[in-house]
Amino acid sequence: MTEQTTYDESKLLLAVAEGDEQAFSQLYYHYQEDLYHFIFRLVKVPALTEDILQDIFLKIWEARGQLPHVRNFGGYLFSVARNHTLNILQSISKSTYALSTLVRHFQELRVDDEALSKDYLKFVHQALQSIPSRSRDIFQKCRELGMSYEQVASEMGISKNAVKKHMMTAIRGLKDAAQKDLGFSLEAMLVVVALLSAVYR
Repeated sequence: MTEQTTYDESKLLLAVAEGDEQAFSQLYYHYQEDLYHFIFRLVKVPALTEDILQDIFLKIWEARGQLPHVRNFGGYLFSVARNHTLNILQSISKSTYALSTLVRHFQELRVDDEALSKDYLKFVHQALQSIPSRSRDIFQKCRELGMSYEQVASEMGISKNAVKKHMMTAIRGLKDAAQKDLGFSLEAMLVVVALLSAVYR
């Protein structure tokens, strides 16, 4: 069985518009790798790239009713990805005061990479408490234990698509917590963590 004989994008878009999660999963895995590389070229940070990727597909799912009217889904998807990623980068660039304050805080404390990681993980663990336990467990397996979606799905007896949905739930919860507790986006926090980690290595 090859993708050429099973992948019919027009039918998939109609199915997704009607709420078919299996069809959505096919779209996701068809574009996932190329879209990841596209976003990474813009942001240069793996963790941020993954979060943006999940966020984009969440947007597609939430606006699925529009999909039957999309003539070129690939072009549409990459256009959404480009605009969303540039908006995030623009938002981060406007958060100069918040970012510089955070950087100065870390520098004044003379934290090393390990301390920075602990500080970030502490925030994540606190934020995860407001997320449904199933999504929290899956997030920790994927991000902290480094397990793949396939490994988590096999261990928990669920589909890869279910793992992806739980990851979206967790990431959205973390973003809300970052905005509420830190005053700026999780994307900005991830950029600072990535940059400072590189500096202190």
